[in-house]
Amino acid sequence: MGDNSTMPSHYIDAPVSPNATVPRVHAESGALFVYTLAIAYASLNPFFGWRWPDAFTLFVWPRYFNSFDIVINVLAYAPLGGLLVETHLQKAAHTTGPLAATRIWWRAVVAGASLSAALEMLQAFLPLRVSSPIDLLTNTAGTAIGAGLLASAWGRAIVAHAMVWRDRHFAPLRETGWGLLLLAAWFFAQLNPVIPFFEAGHIANPFDAAAAQNPYDLLVLLPHAVGVALNVCGFALFASLLLRTASRVMLRVLAILAVGLALKVSMASLLLKAPQMAAWLAPATVIGLSSGLLLFAYFSTIGYRWRAFCTTLFIFAGGLMAKMTSFYGAFDEAVRLLHWPQGHIASFAGLTRWIHEVWPLVACLLTAWIFIRHRPTNRRAEGQ
Repeated sequence: MGDNSTMPSHYIDAPVSPNATVPRVHAESGALFVYTLAIAYASLNPFFGWRWPDAFTLFVWPRYFNSFDIVINVLAYAPLGGLLVETHLQKAAHTTGPLAATRIWWRAVVAGASLSAALEMLQAFLPLRVSSPIDLLTNTAGTAIGAGLLASAWGRAIVAHAMVWRDRHFAPLRETGWGLLLLAAWFFAQLNPVIPFFEAGHIANPFDAAAAQNPYDLLVLLPHAVGVALNVCGFALFASLLLRTASRVMLRVLAILAVGLALKVSMASLLLKAPQMAAWLAPATVIGLSSGLLLFAYFSTIGYRWRAFCTTLFIFAGGLMAKMTSFYGAFDEAVRLLHWPQGHIASFAGLTRWIHEVWPLVACLLTAWIFIRHRPTNRRAEGQ
């Protein structure tokens, strides 16, 4: 942990010891829990049509297999293996040596294989899913690879450098780990190009009446612009709560927004059947982005605790406004705008959609907790 003496008082209300260490096990356990839920969602989606299976195909070797599915299964379970190892290492920080690392690796592999076996068995009860021993083997292989990378000396060195970088740039608070987890979830949601930038709903089919509205009509422009502005300001304030210092905060927030937009544009070029940049960068979106950043420039100067309070208000108001002004049609119609011949597109679209919808609520709960927890301890702190 680096020196905290350079941290502005308006960022951390309570004094922080220069040698204090921030417990990370809670956030890492949260990341493991969230990632496990994501795997379960992708494995069991859609969650309807449950019936008793005629046979358990998990024990029947398939006549053919898809190489793309094998790669996806390995890649999907590799982070799970890494998270399992990292969580075990944080809980047993006193254990060192190759024997302990090997024991933790085996535990991670068994846990990943058990999760995969349970989900494959449940797939047998869903008519639209097919369980397969190849899936079980590839999922276990992915867990073993991810766990091996994190348990190795090379992997531990990378994690150590990443933690040093994190401690240098982000606030040494317990809530920071949860905030970074939410930030990662936000980036993942941006991979779905059907979800508009800082709005709710999804991109409408061009033949729908809602999509044919004049974007320059004040009754259409103003509500959307206000919703985007509130969301942008709330998200920017949320990001500022995670930063260690106030220097160049605007540049850092702009960089985060640019990365999110770049992810959306990149995935659009890969997945969308037709360009949809006009839907993302409509006049209301551009006005809302500019106005939101101006609001953020003002509210970013207030104290850490009250900035958390304003963040809660902005995220809540922005989410509410976006819900009232955005277009919600049949989700299946929105998914048809995506083109991915390899499969899994419905699970990906559904997962990113749910993350996008739930994110404001979870972010509000976190920022409200920050406001409650960081109460001023003296009269001087009350004025910060």
